[in-house]
Amino acid sequence: MRVRVNGTTQPVRQPVKITYDPSRGRIIQVGWESAGNNLVGIANQYQALGIPYDATINSRKSTLIASASGGQLGIPDLTADTWEILANEIQKNIWEHRRGLALLAVNPDLPTIIRDAIDNHKKLADIKPPLTGDAATMFNLLNKDQGHYVTGQYVIRHTTNVPNRWDPSGANVADIQILTLYDEAQLLHETTWPAYWIFPMPRRLVQKIENIAAPPFQDGYLWSWLKKPSTETTAAANHIAISTEYWLEQWSNFLYPISTAPA
Repeated sequence: MRVRVNGTTQPVRQPVKITYDPSRGRIIQVGWESAGNNLVGIANQYQALGIPYDATINSRKSTLIASASGGQLGIPDLTADTWEILANEIQKNIWEHRRGLALLAVNPDLPTIIRDAIDNHKKLADIKPPLTGDAATMFNLLNKDQGHYVTGQYVIRHTTNVPNRWDPSGANVADIQILTLYDEAQLLHETTWPAYWIFPMPRRLVQKIENIAAPPFQDGYLWSWLKKPSTETTAAANHIAISTEYWLEQWSNFLYPISTAPA
C-alpha cells in the first residue's frame, strides 16, 4: 500500500513540555513527528549528545520524544535541592556517657582502679576503698565486658540534583571546607544561604537543629558538625546526585581543624 503525504516529509518539531519540581529538578521533553521514516538523523544526534529519547518509527508516521535535564537542548541548566536530617546509630565508650563523665570528674583514677580489679579477678566486695553507687554499677558493667553503649548521631544530608553535563561557574560549596568543624552558626549560615542553593534548608529543619541539646563539655573537643567529602552518583532522568553530609559529635579539635566558613 502506497502512503500519500500532504505537506512536508521533513521532521516537524512539536511544542516543548517542561516539568519542574524543587526537589527533583527540571525535565524538558521535545517531540518530533514526520511522515514516513524520517527521524533517524535526529535520533542519532540525540544519541551522540547523550540525550535519552523514545521513538516510534514506521513507514506512515514516526514520532520521537527526547527528554533532557537542560543544557543539552539549549535551555539553561537548573539544579534542585533535597534536605534530610538522619540519625546514625553509633557505639561510644562507656566513660563518655554522662554518668561516666560525672564519675571521672570526681575520681579521674576510677578507670584504672576498675581495670586493675577486673584484671586481677577481684569481686566488687574485694575492692578497697569500696565502690558504691554509680561506681559500683560501672564496675559490674565493665566486668561483663559492656564497655560501650549505643547512641544516636544526627546527620544532615543535602543532595543537589543537577543535569549530568552541569558545569557550574566557580567552586561548588559541597567541595569547600571539607573535613572541618562547623559550629551551629556556621552550619546554618551555609545551609540557608540563598546564593548557595535553589532551595535552602527549610525552617522546620533549622528549628530541629536549634533545639538539639549539647552534651557536657569535654576539654579538647568541640560539639560541632564535621563536614564530610561530597559524593556524586548517577540518578534517574539524566541527572547527577551530589550529596554532602554534616555529622554532629564532640569532635577532637586536635584531629580536625575548626572551619573558617562565615557564620
